[in-house]
Amino acid sequence: MSLVNLNIHPRTTAGKNENRRTRAAGRVPAVLYGKGRPTASIELEGHAFEVALKHLGGRSAIFQLHQAGMEEGHIALLREVQRHAVTDQILHVDLLEIPQGQPVTVDVHVHVTGTCAATKTGEGSVVVNHNSVEISCLPRSLPEFVEIDVTNLELNAKIHAGDLKIEGGEVVSDPELLILSIKPASTFDEAAPAEAEAAESAAPAKAAAPAKADEKKKDDKKK
Repeated sequence: MSLVNLNIHPRTTAGKNENRRTRAAGRVPAVLYGKGRPTASIELEGHAFEVALKHLGGRSAIFQLHQAGMEEGHIALLREVQRHAVTDQILHVDLLEIPQGQPVTVDVHVHVTGTCAATKTGEGSVVVNHNSVEISCLPRSLPEFVEIDVTNLELNAKIHAGDLKIEGGEVVSDPELLILSIKPASTFDEAAPAEAEAAESAAPAKAAAPAKADEKKKDDKKK
């Protein structure tokens, strides 16, 4: 996945009023922190940042930072976006700077492709138990998603986190974590026959009640 370019600007003021002025000017208050560096107060270009988030579509965001007078090559991971509860306006952003050559550990979405024979015949369906996995890799090697092709999977097949491989990194989720399975369709339909059988067995019992009542009336007349 290519890094997303992000322009940042130094911020020398702080406080609620200053933050309001920053947002009114079309920028977003933010902080940039990391191991071995002091926390820096910065501003982001609001519209460009919103566009970047929409483009990422929920994927883990890693930015290539650009600032006047700052040496190129700085990379940061998006840690938190604070939004207004009503308007959804971005209020504040936290960025974690990643040292050069150091891997990052992030959640990446699982993308299912292909169609297996069981789903074509209606014998089964693909059940996704977890739609993301945790991976570790260098920022520039971070994939947009982890792809799972189910074309050759058979009925009752299961894919665990330990079965997944990614280029330039590794999956660090629990190897036994179930990601998806090909579940037989019969497991969804077994309850229906059982319910029908129970209803059939209950029907004669209900019909027997009036018969007993009729017998009681005949006995009363004889008396």
